[in-house]
Amino acid sequence: MKFYALIAAMLLSGSIAFAHTDPIVMIIDGQSVKKSEFEYFYQKNHLGNTVDSKSIKVFTDGFVDYKLKVQAAKDAHLDTLPNIRRVLKRYDDVESCELMPDKGSVHVAHILLRLGQKASYREQEVVERRIDSIYQALCKGADFADLAKKCSDDKGSAVNGGTLAWFTKGQTVQAFEKVAFSLRKGEISRPFMSEFGYHIVKLLDKHDDGNPKKYVADAKVENWRGTYRQQEEVENLLLNEICQRNIWDKAAADKKGLAAFYAKNKKKYKWEMKRLKKMKVNQPRNGEYPDVVLADYQDSLEKQWVAQLKKKYKVVVFHSMLTTLNIH
Repeated sequence: MKFYALIAAMLLSGSIAFAHTDPIVMIIDGQSVKKSEFEYFYQKNHLGNTVDSKSIKVFTDGFVDYKLKVQAAKDAHLDTLPNIRRVLKRYDDVESCELMPDKGSVHVAHILLRLGQKASYREQEVVERRIDSIYQALCKGADFADLAKKCSDDKGSAVNGGTLAWFTKGQTVQAFEKVAFSLRKGEISRPFMSEFGYHIVKLLDKHDDGNPKKYVADAKVENWRGTYRQQEEVENLLLNEICQRNIWDKAAADKKGLAAFYAKNKKKYKWEMKRLKKMKVNQPRNGEYPDVVLADYQDSLEKQWVAQLKKKYKVVVFHSMLTTLNIH
């Protein structure tokens, strides 16, 4: 499990507090969306290699619809449902933090150059030279946070200058832990290797007072709630819940509405009826329709619902802030 512990620690670091370099790109019902958030979701969902004005516009339209549905779910208080509260509790991880033995805790930033476990000797040489050059730059006075943003392969922490969440002994891989706990406040380590690749670590703060539990718990809650990864998981749960109620269940239960939709679009489905007949599949009886009809009816209800949400919630998009994206 420790192999994954460092990754988890890295993911705790997605702070969104760099407002001076992170402009607001849209406002949904008074809720601001920062450019870093938009870029995170764009990168997660955009399948193409090209970032151009057309792809940004298409994604922007879909992202606004997504945010409107999430806002509707919050207004319906779906974030108080037990399954969503459990996710928030798991991320907060307060209970497990309170059970931690008193081992002291550290707060570090790091620069990571990834190196695969099966990397060739030549690949390792290249990464070694690069991490050494970064270290030499730091020794000459280069800013650690700036280099982390530019060079680190851990993109989750890089956007925040390489800063990770507070952690105690036993929470990460041994190589990383050993170096982190050996440093003095403000000290920068020499390059070293872990299962993930080459690191340079800077100690930001340290607690050896024998009772770091509450401090670490509070830091974990703050950091987890500031990450887009956690936000994405919770919002997806909210989205599924609100769509289940407002679209999927409604479409399945609305027999009259489905019948009217089919009657209006009957010609569109002639090919489907022919296909079913050719496959010798039983033809839909009265009140039954091919799956594609139900799916299309759901899409129709969704479009109507989104149109209503756009009337209910004020949406402002600052397109000038979206002409370029920082996508890795």
